[in-house]
Amino acid sequence: MIALGTAGIIATSLLGAMADGGMPGGLYDYCVGARPFALGKAFTGLADDIETIYFNPGGLAFLQRKNVMAGTYWMPNIITETGGVDYNFAALSFPTATYGSFGITVIQVDAPDLILYGDTAGNEQVVWTGFAQRAGLFAYSKSLTRSLAIGGNLKVQYERVFYFTTAAVGMDLGMLFKPNDDWSIGVAAINFLPMTVKHKSETERYPQVWRLGLGWRPLEWFTITVDASHSSHYQNFHFYGGAEARPLSFLYIRGGANQEDISGGGGFEVTIRDVVGRVDYTYSYNHSSHTIYEETQQLSGTIQFSGYRVWANADPRLISATEGDINNYSYIYLHSFPRQMADEWTVLIKKQTGEVVRVFRGEGDPPVRIEWDGRDDSGRLVPPGNYNYYFEVIDMGGERFVRSGYLLTVKKAEVW
Repeated sequence: MIALGTAGIIATSLLGAMADGGMPGGLYDYCVGARPFALGKAFTGLADDIETIYFNPGGLAFLQRKNVMAGTYWMPNIITETGGVDYNFAALSFPTATYGSFGITVIQVDAPDLILYGDTAGNEQVVWTGFAQRAGLFAYSKSLTRSLAIGGNLKVQYERVFYFTTAAVGMDLGMLFKPNDDWSIGVAAINFLPMTVKHKSETERYPQVWRLGLGWRPLEWFTITVDASHSSHYQNFHFYGGAEARPLSFLYIRGGANQEDISGGGGFEVTIRDVVGRVDYTYSYNHSSHTIYEETQQLSGTIQFSGYRVWANADPRLISATEGDINNYSYIYLHSFPRQMADEWTVLIKKQTGEVVRVFRGEGDPPVRIEWDGRDDSGRLVPPGNYNYYFEVIDMGGERFVRSGYLLTVKKAEVW
């Protein structure tokens, strides 16, 4: 019967075959999260979501809110005859005011009834065995300046092939530079301290992968992201790219490509007070011959809550546009939880076209509420329609906290 050490390498290699050209350590070369998966796995320089734990731990310090994410990878039933590969993941991020930001990602991979061929005498034989991988990425990130943060992951992996188990430890490092809201640049050293997985007499060392990424937001509703990577496993640079559009406040459309896959997908977002929930889906087609899977799908859900944030809501959310109407006003309640004491604040009331009709601003902490009488800065009644808000708070440390969304509706004037 085939040696357990060789069986372990074959099992691990099968997972690697689903990743970048069969590279060892494929568990860390897939994609955790349907959003970066749809962006062609170009996330090192964008790094603006909880998936940054997996791609670039340096971006974790820029996440102002607590995040919880979970999802699954759907892979066709090719490896096994009686059961497919289960690839599930979950993540949590937790920012603090003083001690930096913490995060954890857990990955679970199961391939039951794996079929292996061959025995020590060279005869063909079928061996049925279970294969499982478990991994935990324990991340920490700290801002060095308002625009620069560094971070790292401690990766702990457990692996089982048949009755044989092994464990390994490695580390990733990352950096993210955000000079403004439009640009971000990231660098990540995946397997900076490489894992060494040993199965009896066989040993597999995960290669280092260096990634450089750029995120660009030419429009408020449109984002472009590109990555380049180099590894000791392959000679040439690999390139990744993707784009994301947000045509509606609740809808995302994404697409991306790399040397292995072409991906597309989208997401739906729902906001209830200060809690934001988003569900993302991605379909990917492998256009190369390097992997055993042609089609994969991924589904994930993310919830943002608590942490450091701002938001606003209006009461009532329907006002009149009639001159002299006592219902022609609304209270706008301002909720502000910056990392440090507030230095200044701004509230903009906008038409759906983006045109600003009213500006409120001040220094120090924002008031609990402000009153809007349905008039623009010139004192004229605004036309009927839906109106959005933009709320920004800058704290004493210079960090910006921004939120925008639907505010209220101005109804048509009644004619008697």
